[in-house]
Amino acid sequence: MDAEAAFVRQLFTKVLSSNEALSCDAVLLSGGLDTSIASETLKLQAGSQLRTGITVTIDPAHNKPGLFSNSEPQDIHYARKIADKLGLEHHILTPTLDELFFDTGDEESALELCVRVRQTFDGMELRNAVVIAHALEHAKAIGCQRVCTGDGADELFAGYSFMQGMSDGDLQKYTLNMVQTMSFCAVPLAKGLGLEVWSPFLDPRIVEYATTRGASRDFKVGQFEGALHGKLVLRVAFPEVVSAGRKKEPIECGCGTTVMPALAELAVTDEEFERDARAALDKHGIVVRDKERLVYFRTFQRAVLCGGDGDQNKSLDRATGAGSSAFCPDCKFRLRDGTSFCSVCGLYPARPIAKD
Repeated sequence: MDAEAAFVRQLFTKVLSSNEALSCDAVLLSGGLDTSIASETLKLQAGSQLRTGITVTIDPAHNKPGLFSNSEPQDIHYARKIADKLGLEHHILTPTLDELFFDTGDEESALELCVRVRQTFDGMELRNAVVIAHALEHAKAIGCQRVCTGDGADELFAGYSFMQGMSDGDLQKYTLNMVQTMSFCAVPLAKGLGLEVWSPFLDPRIVEYATTRGASRDFKVGQFEGALHGKLVLRVAFPEVVSAGRKKEPIECGCGTTVMPALAELAVTDEEFERDARAALDKHGIVVRDKERLVYFRTFQRAVLCGGDGDQNKSLDRATGAGSSAFCPDCKFRLRDGTSFCSVCGLYPARPIAKD
């Protein structure tokens, strides 16, 4: 192990021996590198309360035929290995896509919770967020109080493939921008459920390392076990963890919600889409671009745009006229500073991208 990796290992061990870490009694166990490092290192610390791992996966046998392959989702494969290694009580949740994404008429669904808390109908956000919400709802139901996640590792350590081809300077600049704009659903969702969420990668000491001493691309991107990976220094620092060589996968791929666009195509007819998309434009001035977004927009309209009497909520920060670059042209919601991506409807670019 080189000196930089040894420093990172020591730093993470220090962070994971803090009182904030030791009080975590559960981990959202996706089986990825980030939760593998967090859970395996945390479990070694004296006084660790970690006892439960929670993994969500869509069971192909319980869903629409033809949407899934017959192979086991990768999250389950790795998560089982980690849970077995650590002796965790492993809760594997297998909701149907209908249970996650469509209104049940009973208690608030995972989708409704996500839409209400995150105020979005963007598919990329919600395909990931509903998995987190379902896991957190289960954590609350079984009496957990503080949940560990792997949030922040991809943003800070070049975990996304598009970051791996950047020059050293561009990567450092992009990482610094990520620190200013990154947002994770687990914290607000947990707050809405009366839980706490904590991630070692968002500890100020880790953030400082990733943006200063560890900002070099050489520490973040390179060959590991015969393949090019991001988060290189983390893999070298923790080569013994179960998922050290696992490639990066979005949550939706690892658990199976990536098929939601195809399910929406089956669930919404062309006539329904044309009718409801036109109504969204006429009533709210919002462009709904595809059937998946329409499924989410129906919940968004009820939970965010409209009150109990059906009147539009006038307090929302939306454009009252055309032409302002601070507002998304599709949904008219204000854009977050420093980003061209609309967090409400998912439009990209939602405003011109600045060129150097």
